[in-house]
Amino acid sequence: MKFTFKTTKPTGPYSSFFKPYHTIKLGGMEVGSIEPVPPFKIRLTVEKNDILEDGHPNCSWKWIKLMSTFESLEGAKQFLKENTDRIIKKFNLHYSE
Repeated sequence: MKFTFKTTKPTGPYSSFFKPYHTIKLGGMEVGSIEPVPPFKIRLTVEKNDILEDGHPNCSWKWIKLMSTFESLEGAKQFLKENTDRIIKKFNLHYSE
């Protein structure tokens, strides 16, 4: 499996006030996002080891942010494509539709 990406551009009369939203998908399911402004940062959703580890017992997953930052959106995408296997092995990703 490889990461795929979807960019959703804002629409409507106030679209100029918002940035595009970059979704990270794995197997057709959403697993994270790329922040829309430089430096670009990768955020992933992962399953919690303990439901109470962050004080929110109503949610079984949490956001994590990778330490790497990128000057371009394409650089962030390339990093994810090159490190797909390492990321899948290291993190228990939370899949959502």
